Amino acid sequence: MVTGYERQHRKGFNYIPCEGADTQTTDQYTRLITHAANIGDVHEQFSRACEQACITGLVLLQPYLDFNADDHAQGQLKLKLWEYNSFLVVPYFRNFDMSDAQFVWCQEYISKKEAEFRFPDKLQNIAPMAGTPQRYGSFYFLPENYNMARNDLMVLSYVWYKWKRKKKRLYSEQRNQFFDFAGNQNELDQLLYNIPDMKEVNVEVPTWKLAVVLNDQLMFQGDNPLGFDDCPFIPVFWNYEPHINYYDLRCRGLVRTMRDSNYLLNRRIIINHDISEATINMGWKRKVGAVANEDNLKKSGQGWDVIINEGYEMTDFERIQPAAVPESDFALADQLRSLIFATSGVDLENWSAQNEKQSSTLTTLIKQAANLMVLQKYFDQWDQAKKLVGERLLQIALNNWNAQKVGLMIGEEPSPFFYSKIFSKFQVIVEEGELTPTQQNMQAQSLMDINAAFGREVFPPSMIVPHMNITGKAEAIQFLQQQEQQMQAVQAEATNIQHAFEEAKLRELYAKAANSIAAAKERYGRFESNIGLLEERMAEVSKNRALSTKAKMEALEKMVDVIGKYGEIETALKMNDIQSLEVQDRAMEETDKRSAHQEAVSNEFLAKLMNGNQPLAQQQTNM
Repeated sequence: MVTGYERQHRKGFNYIPCEGADTQTTDQYTRLITHAANIGDVHEQFSRACEQACITGLVLLQPYLDFNADDHAQGQLKLKLWEYNSFLVVPYFRNFDMSDAQFVWCQEYISKKEAEFRFPDKLQNIAPMAGTPQRYGSFYFLPENYNMARNDLMVLSYVWYKWKRKKKRLYSEQRNQFFDFAGNQNELDQLLYNIPDMKEVNVEVPTWKLAVVLNDQLMFQGDNPLGFDDCPFIPVFWNYEPHINYYDLRCRGLVRTMRDSNYLLNRRIIINHDISEATINMGWKRKVGAVANEDNLKKSGQGWDVIINEGYEMTDFERIQPAAVPESDFALADQLRSLIFATSGVDLENWSAQNEKQSSTLTTLIKQAANLMVLQKYFDQWDQAKKLVGERLLQIALNNWNAQKVGLMIGEEPSPFFYSKIFSKFQVIVEEGELTPTQQNMQAQSLMDINAAFGREVFPPSMIVPHMNITGKAEAIQFLQQQEQQMQAVQAEATNIQHAFEEAKLRELYAKAANSIAAAKERYGRFESNIGLLEERMAEVSKNRALSTKAKMEALEKMVDVIGKYGEIETALKMNDIQSLEVQDRAMEETDKRSAHQEAVSNEFLAKLMNGNQPLAQQQTNM
């Protein structure tokens, strides 16, 4: 159940840049290792390792290059699984990546032909060897040790041990920092020339060496043939407690916690079965001589007659009623059965929602996620192990594959920083991809959820169907693409019609604007004529004032005569009446001027406003 969930939610490798590294380079790393892992069954081997870890507690994974596959020159990335009975590791390592381990001893059995194929330069040493696994084999739990009739197998031992070596690195005095460099000597000289702060130094770094022994003959001893210094093994475990001083409890699998309760359940089932078998025929109680054929009383099945002797009644013999298995025993068996999964942290109800027949898929997934909280530690451990696998795979590829092979696998030329360890710093993360049908269906469902969340078709059906687990994808995609093209054509036609309609409305607006402009021009013409009339009126006003002055002078002359005739007081009263009439005339004149001026300003503003839209109308007319 746990390993099945891991298989359904397999995670792929993703490389992200760090420390200012190049993004294009890390993207190429991701495509390269993803392609290599898919063709090399790396994910399947990792799932097998997780399954074995649940059973035995600890297994080892070792990335390597297989030169017997497609590429006999540069090899193909593979993942070797060492089961619990095929390796011996120092029992005192505490780091979960085994970086503090001192040695690892692995052993396997191969035929003489295979030995000659693996070590072609040691044929003179292999020729006199005999296959005697019982003599040289030290791992007694391997299945080859239980078939002693075959004596043509040889014992091949790989002994990895920790060592030290000198390594060239670059040191920056200004930064007080060391850098790795993977280029050749010419590139190194150019780098040191262009960056005076850098200098080449020799430092002592930890590394792992390998000794290969066939039977009792040393075949190879030296540095890691794959070219990296880290531990070549990745431990995959269930429970590893390095602080426990008992070796048998330090490393435990999932099965170990379930074994005791399973033993009690099996014992209870055997006891109940024994009770049921013992009560099939408990015997008869009868009078002596009541049954003529007593042997038939001990038989069961169909067709056996029991004959009663004359003089006896049916009540003279009776079956002894068997004792039934107590109900408490069945309840105890059910309790022990549920205890098996309870000790492992797995809740069947949350995993399958079997008690809720009408529960939705979302509810089941939420319950499964809640149940995973108990087992999250182990899934995180497996994620960390897969992250280490991704680092080792990339190290092997960078150290052993040339640019031509990499370019063929990723479909483009590697970036200038692809093989540089200075400018290509990366970090490995593991995340779910589209490696299983379940993940593909979840990807398709996620795309449909995005469409529903935005309320529009963000992703067309032709992009969703390829992620679904259905047959006939090519025909379905072609059909959907044709439908999308037809819909696009219809939508384009509707868009053109809408544009034509909007253009007609725009032309109508332009016509109205032109009419408004003409009206504004007419008003502006009236404004100019009004100004002329105003000037004419002002001239008439000046003329009238001159005539008025003349009339006043004549009136003044007459007034002198009147004063002499009628007296000064009555003449003053009449003059006041004449002056009030003059003031009223001036007020009415000023009111007319202000009204004419306001109307002229209003017409001028409207004319300027409409003249501003005239170029747009002229442009539409030219179109």
